[in-house]
Amino acid sequence: MQEAHAGNTAVIRVNQFHADLARRIVDLVRERDCPTGCQLKEQWLADELGLSRSPVRAALRLLERFGVVRTIPNQGCFLTRPAAELDDGNWGLPPTGEERLYAALTRDRYTNRLDRQINVTGLVRRYRASRSQVERVLARLADEGLVEREAGRGWRFLPAVDNPQVLEESYRFRLTVEPMAILDPGFRPDHKRLGKLKRQHEALIGELAHTMPSRRLVEVDAGFHEAIGAWSNNRFILQAIQQQTRLRRLMEFQFSMADPERMVQSCREHLAILDALEAGDQERAADLMRKHIEVSRDVPPNFVED
Repeated sequence: MQEAHAGNTAVIRVNQFHADLARRIVDLVRERDCPTGCQLKEQWLADELGLSRSPVRAALRLLERFGVVRTIPNQGCFLTRPAAELDDGNWGLPPTGEERLYAALTRDRYTNRLDRQINVTGLVRRYRASRSQVERVLARLADEGLVEREAGRGWRFLPAVDNPQVLEESYRFRLTVEPMAILDPGFRPDHKRLGKLKRQHEALIGELAHTMPSRRLVEVDAGFHEAIGAWSNNRFILQAIQQQTRLRRLMEFQFSMADPERMVQSCREHLAILDALEAGDQERAADLMRKHIEVSRDVPPNFVED
């Protein structure tokens, strides 16, 4: 059992399994971009999560205690706010053991307290975590392109933007690619995806005013830049931008926690670019993208050298 505070209300005791499942439900509705009032049917959630209805029902009760959903008798369970507004820091559930382990691993690698070569046994001992927790976090890091499995039982962190020289090279490359992606003859924004990105950024700006940034901020940032690549309808541009977002992920996760004010400004810069694209002004959007990258380059993170 854990304790959690829902705003300024009394302490709520939380079963860790149900807390983990509640977070998985929130991740699912965010992935589907569910609106306020969306009905969350137990059977649908159970099918999506590969579980029976009983634990899903318990997780929904927990989400109701935190004000994320509302149950109407004889009708069902409904979201109380848009999924895009749900983030780890704005509804009170404490971080899971896996979230804490993920944050510790990425922080320690970024600050060079953790070697590039790692293994499950060593991580279990170092972080006093269970083997299953470590394996799940490594699988997640692998999905995000941060680590890969080596021969035998080892893992290693993949190359990343982790020193000033590589960062400068990355910015020069991005200044060449991303503004020109917007000016590519094949560029066509998907207005449904554009609208979703705007809602996500607007929600993040509100959240960052009173909470610490989370991993989701990094995900939304990557989603914005990769959308630009996708809208170019040029596979080589998209691949180049995707590679850059992967290389920058480790740095951005740490930097977002160190400088939330810059993250708010970055969200506003993204919104200005999206507004220009929505208005059909690609020249302005490309110019704003160039300025956005230049401003980010002028506010570099602090690196710890190997």
